[in-house]
Amino acid sequence: MDHKSNTFEFSLFTIEIDNLLEQDLIDRVIQKYTDTIISIEKNEIKLDTYIKGKLYADFAYFLFSIQEYKSCFQMLQKAAQWGYSREEIEKVLWEAFVEPNIDDFKSIYETNMNYLISSNIINVRNFIRFEQLDYWLLPTGVTNQFYIYNKRKKIIEEEINLYDSENIEELSSEDVFSDILVYESYSWKNILTFHNPAKKINKKMYIVLKNINKFLSCVQGALLSEKIISNAIIFDSFGSMDDYFKNNKVYLPRNIINLVDHSNTAQNYINAIHSHRLQRKRIEGDNNILLSVCIPTYNRGHRAYENIIHLLQMKYDEEVEFIISNNGTNNETQSYYSKINIFNDARIKYFEFEENMGFALNLCKVCESAEGKYILLLSDEDVVNFSFLDNVMATLIQSQGALSILKASSDYQNRQPTKFAKTGKDALLAFMLTSNYMSGIVYNRELLIQYKGIEYIKENLNNAACSIYPHMVWELMLCQSGNVQSTESILVFEGSPEEMEKEHVEYVDGNIDISYYAKIESRLQQHKGFAQIIDLLELGEKDAAFRKMMYMKLCSKTLYLVGVSINVFYKKTSLDIFKILNETYEYCISADFANLFFDDYENDVSKIEEYCLYLKTNFIK
Repeated sequence: MDHKSNTFEFSLFTIEIDNLLEQDLIDRVIQKYTDTIISIEKNEIKLDTYIKGKLYADFAYFLFSIQEYKSCFQMLQKAAQWGYSREEIEKVLWEAFVEPNIDDFKSIYETNMNYLISSNIINVRNFIRFEQLDYWLLPTGVTNQFYIYNKRKKIIEEEINLYDSENIEELSSEDVFSDILVYESYSWKNILTFHNPAKKINKKMYIVLKNINKFLSCVQGALLSEKIISNAIIFDSFGSMDDYFKNNKVYLPRNIINLVDHSNTAQNYINAIHSHRLQRKRIEGDNNILLSVCIPTYNRGHRAYENIIHLLQMKYDEEVEFIISNNGTNNETQSYYSKINIFNDARIKYFEFEENMGFALNLCKVCESAEGKYILLLSDEDVVNFSFLDNVMATLIQSQGALSILKASSDYQNRQPTKFAKTGKDALLAFMLTSNYMSGIVYNRELLIQYKGIEYIKENLNNAACSIYPHMVWELMLCQSGNVQSTESILVFEGSPEEMEKEHVEYVDGNIDISYYAKIESRLQQHKGFAQIIDLLELGEKDAAFRKMMYMKLCSKTLYLVGVSINVFYKKTSLDIFKILNETYEYCISADFANLFFDDYENDVSKIEEYCLYLKTNFIK
């Protein structure tokens, strides 16, 4: 069909449309246009490019006249594709859709920008004024539904539904502690799809936009609010994000959602910022540390060094610190401590005593040097299980300070149940005297300071409980001041035990080596020390019955530990092991303790005797 035939056919089509309009047969007009366009797109009717563009444009103008705006924009898109004047389309759009709303668009945009700025949600290098926006919004007549028009390219782009989102049941993340980084072109729908579930679990979202102008152009259409977006920061580039994290101590988002491409750009930036932070000098008191990993050590520099090498692989930076206190090492492993001291990593704090000050004071040193909100105690031969660490960090930050102790499991000696107890009596009865193994215990440092736990240990070193098990003394204190939680999940992998300095004990039938803390004499001294502390606990002073319950638990603990010492050490001697246990029982019920804790001597003693009998029958073999 030649051009003249095209023109003639189009003229006849136009006349038919006009006749239908004169008869007010609107549905027939729509059907006629629709059928013709379908035939064109199926290539059943061949028209010149110009005629096609004119046909689509005419249909668009008709749709505008009957307020079918969405379909109007779709036809104008096709008209432009077939060469219809983009200047003409822009003129129509301006006059019909933009100019009547321009003042409202500007007012909404400026209000929204004020909200984003005042709420610290937007962080960009160059703020965009309304006049600098590259896009118009074209109202469809439906609330928050628009088509977006590119002023530079003079084309109608896609339909948008402002502040809409898809529902996703659960936000999956590799790191349950860390916040979220989303890399997106401009779509509010994509962003809010992840923002809404992140907000529900109190995760902050960082958003890097590839097209900030288009993103901001969308906000001229409807007002923002805290309900729509909050707890988020928007960047106009990775450069802006880089500046922000290098100049602030906020935690890095390590859960990355890339909605733009398959590149590793976002991860590469996070890695680079992490490396930068490791070199940044920390100023005491100027930090945002959540967890201080505290390692008291003595004469085992090689173990401490290996431990630090492991910790340095941790992905966290501002969230953590590693504190090592060398308790006056005097053997060949001192050179390893020197290596630790020269590590160039901002997370490390190293201290050393000139001489051995004893375990308790060394533990106090690492803890009083800590600046984190929480303290994780770790023996130098044990290492942190990174695959569970994020769960621990998430538990700590979500507790908002209400958690006084978190007890995680180790893979052998310290297997904890998953349990929770509220502050006070519940916590004490559930958890008191359950932390002989130090590694894996996490304390609320602020509560430890508030209750002067470190000072108490320093001032009471003559108390065997304080000198041998200071961390268990803190356990008693902090159970009174916050909730306590334990988990069966493994946070600590135990290292192989090494030969420790021991007190040599000689028996009539030969010699055995036994650690001081495991000697029967020491166990009894520990019992006395813990009894003194229980007697002074605030909850015990107010409630004599509860104080007795705590002492009864102490008696069970002491008898059990003596049973352990018997099984491991004393059975190798010719001593009467049952006599040892009986003497321990007599010590527990002696007058000094009975006068303090018993109110029904016969009944109370019988309960302790019953447990002693159980140990003889079922434990000591």
